[in-house]
Amino acid sequence: MKKEKLKKIQKISRVKLFYFLIVVLTFYFLFFNLRSSAFFQKKDRINLVFSEDKIAFYSLGLADKINYFISFYPDLEMVVPGGYGYYRLGALAKLASLEKNPDLFKKTYSVATSSIVDYYFYTNASVDQMEIFFGKKSSDFSLPRFSLLFFGESNAHFFDRIYLYLQFLGKTKGQFNTINSLTTESQGNRKAFSPNDFFETFQGILYKTTYRKENRSVQIVYTRSYNTALQLGRILEGEGIRVVDLNQNDERIKKCKVIEDSEKYTETAKSISRFFGCQLSAGKTEAYDIILKLGNAEGEWAVE
Repeated sequence: MKKEKLKKIQKISRVKLFYFLIVVLTFYFLFFNLRSSAFFQKKDRINLVFSEDKIAFYSLGLADKINYFISFYPDLEMVVPGGYGYYRLGALAKLASLEKNPDLFKKTYSVATSSIVDYYFYTNASVDQMEIFFGKKSSDFSLPRFSLLFFGESNAHFFDRIYLYLQFLGKTKGQFNTINSLTTESQGNRKAFSPNDFFETFQGILYKTTYRKENRSVQIVYTRSYNTALQLGRILEGEGIRVVDLNQNDERIKKCKVIEDSEKYTETAKSISRFFGCQLSAGKTEAYDIILKLGNAEGEWAVE
């Protein structure tokens, strides 16, 4: 009897321990996701893209309270980084699904708007059911649909979605500056978005105060494509980061690197590292504050 009672107690203890570990792991997972979410990142500005039959770019000024809205249309083409060339925006979700590379959204719209796109959202569907959208007209202002914000395919985690929902909650059209003049260029009989014209016309509107205050100078080192380095430099400049040199070098490195002249990394260096997925390290930077060695990122962002 005593042995049976002891076994029963041990079994109950194991069950309790199992549930306790589940609770601990759940809280750890939630805490980790919350800490890494937009709630604690304290960004000056957040840029987002929502893509379905209507394609909308929003830039939320969390510090200066100045918001921007751009409506793109499905038939408009953009350069898709990674060697894909020009591609219709209405079919970009299909391409991302086929390539199993949803970050094509982040890369495409970052190059187009010369800004760091933080989050993207598009219709959640299997590849064979992914809808391709058509249309030659931009849509009027509208806020993101609740279903797309919470249930769409995205790089935003659960807490990010809640945070973004709260940022949009209560906002009206009057609180957004709408950019209507989409700069385009002809590609045969097709219309393609011109990131160069957009950069020259609107450079500065999406600046982040943090980077401008830090005022760190950046050199970009590339191996093959000057144009790719130029476009990536414009993304950083559009953010308010001072790119002072593009340098071609034959050095081959597998992973991109961000080198800063201090072990106490600035927000500028950390943001560049996060965005491009680069290794962050301290080292000599000669006449510059930060050196970005593109490495594998040059191919991943190729815009030729």
